[in-house]
Amino acid sequence: MKENKNFRIDIFGLKLGVHEFDFDFNDTLFENHEDSLVESGQGICRIELVKKDRLIEVNFDIEGSIVLTCDRSMEDFDFPVSIQEQLILKYGEEFDDSQDEIWTIPNGQQSINIEKNLFDYLTLAVPMKKLHPRFELEEEDDEYELELVYSSTEDEEEVDTTPDEEEVDPRWALLKKIKNKEN
Repeated sequence: MKENKNFRIDIFGLKLGVHEFDFDFNDTLFENHEDSLVESGQGICRIELVKKDRLIEVNFDIEGSIVLTCDRSMEDFDFPVSIQEQLILKYGEEFDDSQDEIWTIPNGQQSINIEKNLFDYLTLAVPMKKLHPRFELEEEDDEYELELVYSSTEDEEEVDTTPDEEEVDPRWALLKKIKNKEN
């Protein structure tokens, strides 16, 4: 994937302290990623970057909407997103992004690119079950009905699961007699 320079922050010349950046995102963010759950969307990503001696805190505040396909009707719909995330960048020998929220960047790195983080946060905001807003009320009703179907009350009698001697299957009774003769 080619790096998009529109999402780059030059950190080398920044003084210690708080810095703010705004990045608009649109369909081009999602076009650069193959097999994405999200194909289009738009919004703004506000970054609050706190530069310290040995680390950088990057606070993401993402507002916008992404276009999803309904699992039930296969229609596209706008899904609003409001995401707050934090990424810690600490300085070290070489780049390491094996941890989700703490990355190591090489000493003397000139800039960071937040495109991958923005894309990942938006992708993680996609719900497991993607339903068009017109189905939301139906879904809530279905959940309520299912809850009633499977609920139990204290007034119900407990069912005795131990079999009575009279109701023993004749085949088992025959096997029991054979077992008793052997002993």
